[in-house]
Amino acid sequence: MDRSTQARRKTLPYLVAVAVTVAAVLYIGVAPHAVAAADEELKLSIEDARKLAIEHNGSYAAARLDFEAAKIQLDITRAEGLVRPSVVAAKRAENARKNAARALAAKRQGLMLDVDSAYYALVAAQERLAIRQKAEEQAKENLRIVKLKFDSGLASKLEVLAAEIQLARASSDVRSAQNDLEMAALGLKQVLGIDLGARVVAVDSAVPVKGDVDFEKGLALALESRPEIVQAREALEIAELEVKFSDNDYTPELTKRLNQNSLEKARIQIEEVRRAVYVETRRLYLAVRGAEEAMKIAAAAAEQAEENYRVMKLRYEYGMEIASSLLGAQVDLTEAKLGALQAVMNYNTARLRYENYVGYPADGAE
Repeated sequence: MDRSTQARRKTLPYLVAVAVTVAAVLYIGVAPHAVAAADEELKLSIEDARKLAIEHNGSYAAARLDFEAAKIQLDITRAEGLVRPSVVAAKRAENARKNAARALAAKRQGLMLDVDSAYYALVAAQERLAIRQKAEEQAKENLRIVKLKFDSGLASKLEVLAAEIQLARASSDVRSAQNDLEMAALGLKQVLGIDLGARVVAVDSAVPVKGDVDFEKGLALALESRPEIVQAREALEIAELEVKFSDNDYTPELTKRLNQNSLEKARIQIEEVRRAVYVETRRLYLAVRGAEEAMKIAAAAAEQAEENYRVMKLRYEYGMEIASSLLGAQVDLTEAKLGALQAVMNYNTARLRYENYVGYPADGAE
């Protein structure tokens, strides 16, 4: 039995034991557990939600185990390759380790996007319920005013009926908003990996993400650290090494030509990837700008609807408007507020997607 075979037999059991130990430690460390009693209210900021997801999300825990297994498998491969050292093989092995780290970083990056999206969905659901409840209060007040006018002979039974129907619709909308809130909370708890029976409340408000978006800075980050860019760059480095180390009298001419062919393909590929990253970065940037403009317009429309309802209410009380104008203004106000809320959420989501794309961790992936 040669020494390399003996070395492999000694190394493999050790690595397998390490794999089992690491898996056990990671599993114990990330096993989901309740973070609050069933009768307690768990108030979460977006940072709190991110931390809980890292600790309890089952998919991310599995990805960490996959990463550890990939590292162990790489060590096994290296141990078996000690007999035939190769610069190119070593480079490939190192790239494989980095790719495994990037895969885990990508999983974390994707998880953060999921958490932020689910958190903002809960914020929006809470705000929508508040808007619907306010609309219900306004509908009750409108019905009260219409009934007073009816009792004074200044409004018809039809107007009273219209106000009653509007109140019934407003109450139904409140119940629907409550159901939407429940589902949004479940969605967040599912992403976080916490007890689905826990009561969670988002403490952040539906406000636009602060700060400006710099396209040139974002593009530079993306071109430096996007995984497709890094992998294409590393493929080019390997192709260059293969051409370099085949430039001798011992390598067949056909092998040299094949290596040169691979090098040209790698150069074309990295250029294509750069172009694709530019286009995607620009698309996401323009989406942010478009959402920002839409948000400003929606905010102005909500402000206008607020003033219109105030005026209509006064005019109706003084007998200068019919009931349908008042009821219509109240509906328009509710829709305008919901539209403004959705515009803020659309902007925040566009910002999240842009920053998630350009902010991919490079060296931090290790």
